[in-house]
Amino acid sequence: MKKLLVGAALAVSMLAAAPAANAAQYITVTAPQADGSVTGVFGDTAVAGGNFSHIFDFVFPANGAGGATISSILTLGAPSTDINFTSVKLNGVALDLVSAGNVEFRSLFNTPITGGPQKLEVTGWSGGNGSYSGTLTFGSAVPEPATWAMMIIGFTGAGVAIRRRRRDDSVAFA
Repeated sequence: MKKLLVGAALAVSMLAAAPAANAAQYITVTAPQADGSVTGVFGDTAVAGGNFSHIFDFVFPANGAGGATISSILTLGAPSTDINFTSVKLNGVALDLVSAGNVEFRSLFNTPITGGPQKLEVTGWSGGNGSYSGTLTFGSAVPEPATWAMMIIGFTGAGVAIRRRRRDDSVAFA
């Protein structure tokens, strides 16, 4: 029930964060899965010409680790589709440049994330009809209750085995 409520709150926050003035800009984040992971997609399908700056605000419900990728591909013969990223940051941490030019690609992997509001900032230049898209991934650092139960059972079993072995190894002298 708790995960359902967190997922609903996450969905409402995504709808509230969507900019009404620019319908081409989007971000969609899934509800947390059973293992605590969350994925999402973001982008803009109609970036106007010149410099642009897009900010995506969203919420991650727990502490964990996350990553992001973003890409844009120039359609040959159509320079208006060109996108050049100046900066892409997730909570102030810059995504690493993987490739530039006709295919722009940046990525960020295994970055510690604190639960709560998150910010993704994308800045760059567009030829007038550019587009980009990206993905977000997050994994919860908090083990599930079943994981805790398995760990407790395992430690208990190991303790019983060690104790029983000590009794069997003892030697009685007459």
